[in-house]
Amino acid sequence: MVPFIIYWAIILVCIAWFALSLFFSIFYLARKENGNLWAFALFNVLAAIVLTISLAVYRTWGWGITQYSSLIYLVLGLLIGLTVLQAILGREPKAKVA
Repeated sequence: MVPFIIYWAIILVCIAWFALSLFFSIFYLARKENGNLWAFALFNVLAAIVLTISLAVYRTWGWGITQYSSLIYLVLGLLIGLTVLQAILGREPKAKVA
C-alpha cells in the first residue's frame, strides 16, 4: 500500500507543480518579466528528474503499479515541453549599444 501512495503522491505533486509553473509563466510573461522563467525551468528539470527516477524504480522493482505509467510519461512530457518553452521565452532581449 505504501508504494502505491508514494507513486501517486509523486505524480500528483508533479501535476500540481506543472499547473503552478504554467500559471506563473503566464503571469510573468504578461508582466514582461521573462528572466523569472529560468528559475521555473530549473525547477521543472528537477521535477522531471524525480519523476524519471521514480519511474525507473517502479519499473525495475515491479510493485505492480506500472500499469499507470502512461500518466507518468504524459506528465514527464508536459514538464519537459514547458521547460523548453520557458527556456526559449526566458531570454532577455539584448540591449542595443549605440
